Amino acid sequence: RNVYKDLRQIELACDSQEDVDSWKASFLRAGVYPEKDQTESEDGAQENPFSMDPQLERQVETIRNLVDSYVGIINKSIRDLMPKTIMHLMINNTKDFIHSELLAYLYSSSDQSSLMEESADQAQRRDDMLRMYHALKEALSIIGDISTSTVSTPVPPPVDDTW
Repeated sequence: RNVYKDLRQIELACDSQEDVDSWKASFLRAGVYPEKDQTESEDGAQENPFSMDPQLERQVETIRNLVDSYVGIINKSIRDLMPKTIMHLMINNTKDFIHSELLAYLYSSSDQSSLMEESADQAQRRDDMLRMYHALKEALSIIGDISTSTVSTPVPPPVDDTW
């Protein structure tokens, strides 16, 4: 049963103007319209000289909601794309700088054959890795020989405990 059927006034208390506007829009969509009081100001002129019909108000509210949704989607897309665009531009500009400036400086400053030589540390590391590879390969072959040549003894018979 609708308790508020005969009441002509609803009081809203919200945290922000956006919440108030949202409630008003919801009431308009539900078919609850504000009462059209023709209040006159002090100089005798009417405050609201024209009144729109409810259907037009609903259409305007629908269009307003659609535009707000569209603006929200655009805002979200821009916030998402901006960091990606900035990083793309930074990486491309860095790549172009390396290609044009640093590579030219690198080729002009020293002998190209010395650029491709292996450093002493890398040669030592490569030799260590090769020695470790051969040692592990030999260890695997020894383990393989042991496991295939080992003879296992049969399991002893079970103990007879029936006294």
